[in-house]
Amino acid sequence: MKSAKRTHCDDCLFLADQCICQWIPELSTRLTILILQDPKEAQHAKNTVSLLSLGLSSVECISTENQDVLMSTLRKIDPAKWRLVFPSDEAVSIESLEADSAAEIEGLILLDATWRKAKKLYFTEPLLHAFNAVCFSQPPVGQYSIRKSPSVESLSTLEACAYAIEQVTGENMKPLREFMMAAQEWQWRKQPLSHRHID
Repeated sequence: MKSAKRTHCDDCLFLADQCICQWIPELSTRLTILILQDPKEAQHAKNTVSLLSLGLSSVECISTENQDVLMSTLRKIDPAKWRLVFPSDEAVSIESLEADSAAEIEGLILLDATWRKAKKLYFTEPLLHAFNAVCFSQPPVGQYSIRKSPSVESLSTLEACAYAIEQVTGENMKPLREFMMAAQEWQWRKQPLSHRHID
Protein backbone atom coordinates (compact mmCIF):
# COMPACT_ATOMS: atom_id res chain seq x y z
CA MET A 1 0.00 0.00 0.00
CA LYS A 2 1.36 3.39 -0.99
CA SER A 3 1.88 5.96 1.75
CA ALA A 4 -0.15 9.14 1.64
CA LYS A 5 1.45 12.03 -0.19
CA ARG A 6 3.00 14.54 2.18
CA THR A 7 1.07 17.79 2.46
CA HIS A 8 2.62 21.05 1.29
CA CYS A 9 1.76 24.59 2.35
CA ASP A 10 -0.20 26.35 -0.41
CA ASP A 11 1.65 29.62 0.14
CA CYS A 12 5.34 28.89 0.71
CA LEU A 13 5.13 25.45 -1.01
CA PHE A 14 7.30 23.80 1.63
CA LEU A 15 6.13 20.71 3.50
CA ALA A 16 3.40 21.55 5.98
CA ASP A 17 5.59 20.69 8.97
CA GLN A 18 8.33 22.93 7.56
CA CYS A 19 6.10 25.89 6.65
CA ILE A 20 7.98 29.19 6.90
CA CYS A 21 5.17 31.63 6.15
CA GLN A 22 5.37 33.28 9.57
CA TRP A 23 8.88 34.56 8.79
CA ILE A 24 8.38 35.82 5.23
CA PRO A 25 9.25 39.56 5.25
CA GLU A 26 7.34 42.28 3.43
CA LEU A 27 10.20 43.64 1.35
CA SER A 28 10.57 45.42 -1.95
CA THR A 29 13.38 46.78 -4.10
CA ARG A 30 13.42 49.07 -7.10
CA LEU A 31 15.60 46.54 -8.89
CA THR A 32 14.45 43.56 -10.93
CA ILE A 33 16.34 40.39 -10.06
CA LEU A 34 16.98 37.70 -12.67
CA ILE A 35 18.27 34.34 -11.45
CA LEU A 36 19.72 31.91 -13.99
CA GLN A 37 19.46 28.60 -12.19
CA ASP A 38 21.11 25.28 -12.92
CA PRO A 39 18.36 22.60 -12.96
CA LYS A 40 20.09 20.56 -10.25
CA GLU A 41 20.01 23.57 -7.92
CA ALA A 42 16.24 23.76 -8.28
CA GLN A 43 16.01 20.23 -6.86
CA HIS A 44 18.37 20.92 -3.97
CA ALA A 45 16.57 21.12 -0.62
CA LYS A 46 19.13 23.61 0.72
CA ASN A 47 18.92 26.04 -2.18
CA THR A 48 18.08 29.63 -1.14
CA VAL A 49 16.44 30.88 -4.36
CA SER A 50 13.04 29.63 -3.19
CA LEU A 51 13.46 31.76 -0.04
CA LEU A 52 14.62 34.72 -2.11
CA SER A 53 11.54 34.49 -4.34
CA LEU A 54 9.27 34.44 -1.30
CA GLY A 55 10.99 37.45 0.26
CA LEU A 56 11.14 39.62 -2.87
CA SER A 57 8.39 39.84 -5.47
CA SER A 58 10.68 41.22 -8.19
CA VAL A 59 12.65 37.97 -8.56
CA GLU A 60 12.42 35.99 -11.79
CA CYS A 61 14.08 32.58 -11.96
CA ILE A 62 14.89 30.88 -15.27
CA SER A 63 16.32 27.39 -15.65
CA THR A 64 19.53 27.30 -17.66
CA GLU A 65 18.11 24.13 -19.19
CA ASN A 66 15.47 26.21 -20.99
CA GLN A 67 17.75 27.85 -23.53
CA ASP A 68 14.99 29.45 -25.59
CA VAL A 69 13.52 31.31 -22.61
CA LEU A 70 16.95 32.19 -21.26
CA MET A 71 18.15 33.72 -24.53
CA SER A 72 14.84 35.47 -25.18
CA THR A 73 14.90 37.05 -21.72
CA LEU A 74 18.52 38.21 -21.97
CA ARG A 75 17.87 39.78 -25.36
CA LYS A 76 14.92 41.79 -24.02
CA ILE A 77 16.81 43.57 -21.25
CA ASP A 78 19.12 46.55 -21.75
CA PRO A 79 22.77 45.70 -20.94
CA ALA A 80 23.42 49.37 -20.18
CA LYS A 81 20.93 49.26 -17.31
CA TRP A 82 21.67 45.80 -15.91
CA ARG A 83 24.67 44.26 -14.16
CA LEU A 84 25.84 40.65 -13.95
CA VAL A 85 26.97 39.64 -10.47
CA PHE A 86 29.96 37.50 -11.36
CA PRO A 87 33.71 37.79 -10.62
CA SER A 88 34.94 37.85 -14.20
CA ASP A 89 38.37 39.28 -15.03
CA GLU A 90 36.72 42.53 -16.13
CA ALA A 91 34.34 42.79 -13.17
CA VAL A 92 34.17 46.07 -11.25
CA SER A 93 33.88 46.13 -7.49
CA ILE A 94 30.25 46.76 -6.63
CA GLU A 95 31.37 48.74 -3.60
CA SER A 96 33.13 51.23 -5.88
CA LEU A 97 30.10 52.11 -8.01
CA GLU A 98 29.49 55.85 -8.13
CA ALA A 99 26.04 57.08 -7.12
CA ASP A 100 25.13 58.24 -10.64
CA SER A 101 26.05 54.88 -12.17
CA ALA A 102 24.22 52.93 -9.47
CA ALA A 103 21.09 55.05 -9.96
CA GLU A 104 20.92 53.99 -13.62
CA ILE A 105 20.93 50.27 -12.81
CA GLU A 106 17.51 48.66 -13.21
CA GLY A 107 18.31 45.02 -12.62
CA LEU A 108 20.81 42.40 -11.52
CA ILE A 109 21.57 38.97 -12.97
CA LEU A 110 22.82 36.22 -10.66
CA LEU A 111 23.94 32.69 -11.53
CA ASP A 112 22.62 30.02 -9.19
CA ALA A 113 24.90 27.02 -9.66
CA THR A 114 28.01 25.41 -8.31
CA TRP A 115 31.11 27.52 -8.94
CA ARG A 116 32.23 25.13 -11.69
CA LYS A 117 28.89 25.27 -13.49
CA ALA A 118 28.56 29.03 -13.05
CA LYS A 119 31.93 29.53 -14.74
CA LYS A 120 30.95 27.17 -17.54
CA LEU A 121 27.69 29.06 -18.10
CA TYR A 122 29.49 32.40 -18.20
CA PHE A 123 32.10 31.24 -20.69
CA THR A 124 29.64 29.38 -22.95
CA GLU A 125 26.78 31.90 -23.05
CA PRO A 126 27.86 34.87 -25.24
CA LEU A 127 24.77 36.92 -24.32
CA LEU A 128 26.04 37.24 -20.75
CA HIS A 129 29.16 39.03 -21.98
CA ALA A 130 27.04 41.98 -23.12
CA PHE A 131 26.50 42.90 -19.45
CA ASN A 132 29.07 44.67 -17.33
CA ALA A 133 29.99 42.42 -14.41
CA VAL A 134 30.28 43.42 -10.78
CA CYS A 135 32.02 41.53 -7.98
CA PHE A 136 32.35 41.89 -4.22
CA SER A 137 35.56 43.28 -2.72
CA GLN A 138 34.26 43.39 0.87
CA PRO A 139 31.48 40.79 1.14
CA PRO A 140 29.88 40.03 4.49
CA VAL A 141 30.53 36.68 6.17
CA GLY A 142 28.13 34.06 4.86
CA GLN A 143 25.58 32.82 7.40
CA TYR A 144 24.09 29.91 5.47
CA SER A 145 25.80 27.18 7.46
CA ILE A 146 23.70 24.17 6.45
CA ARG A 147 25.24 23.90 3.01
CA LYS A 148 28.89 23.29 2.17
CA SER A 149 30.64 26.16 0.36
CA PRO A 150 33.98 26.19 -1.46
CA SER A 151 35.38 28.85 0.89
CA VAL A 152 34.45 30.94 3.91
CA GLU A 153 34.02 33.94 1.60
CA SER A 154 31.26 32.22 -0.38
CA LEU A 155 27.73 33.50 -0.07
CA SER A 156 24.45 31.78 -0.81
CA THR A 157 22.53 33.20 -3.77
CA LEU A 158 20.12 34.93 -1.38
CA GLU A 159 22.97 36.55 0.56
CA ALA A 160 24.76 37.63 -2.61
CA CYS A 161 21.56 39.16 -3.94
CA ALA A 162 20.81 40.97 -0.69
CA TYR A 163 24.31 42.44 -0.53
CA ALA A 164 24.26 43.49 -4.18
CA ILE A 165 20.91 45.25 -3.76
CA GLU A 166 22.20 47.12 -0.72
CA GLN A 167 25.31 48.28 -2.55
CA VAL A 168 23.38 49.47 -5.63
CA THR A 169 20.30 51.01 -4.01
CA GLY A 170 21.08 51.54 -0.33
CA GLU A 171 17.92 49.60 0.52
CA ASN A 172 18.08 47.59 3.74
CA MET A 173 17.96 43.85 3.03
CA LYS A 174 18.66 42.75 6.62
CA PRO A 175 15.10 41.33 6.95
CA LEU A 176 15.85 39.05 3.98
CA ARG A 177 18.90 37.62 5.73
CA GLU A 178 16.96 37.23 8.97
CA PHE A 179 14.27 35.36 7.06
CA MET A 180 16.89 33.01 5.63
CA MET A 181 18.33 32.36 9.08
CA ALA A 182 14.91 31.71 10.64
CA ALA A 183 13.95 29.38 7.82
CA GLN A 184 17.30 27.61 8.09
CA GLU A 185 16.90 26.98 11.80
CA TRP A 186 13.27 25.88 11.48
CA GLN A 187 13.60 23.60 8.48
CA TRP A 188 16.74 21.88 9.73
CA ARG A 189 15.89 21.79 13.43
CA LYS A 190 15.67 17.97 13.40
CA GLN A 191 18.93 17.47 11.54
CA PRO A 192 22.05 16.48 13.49
CA LEU A 193 24.73 19.14 13.82
CA SER A 194 27.05 16.97 11.77
CA HIS A 195 24.88 17.80 8.71
CA ARG A 196 25.73 21.48 9.03
CA HIS A 197 28.90 22.80 7.47
CA ILE A 198 30.26 25.11 10.15
CA ASP A 199 33.93 26.07 10.23
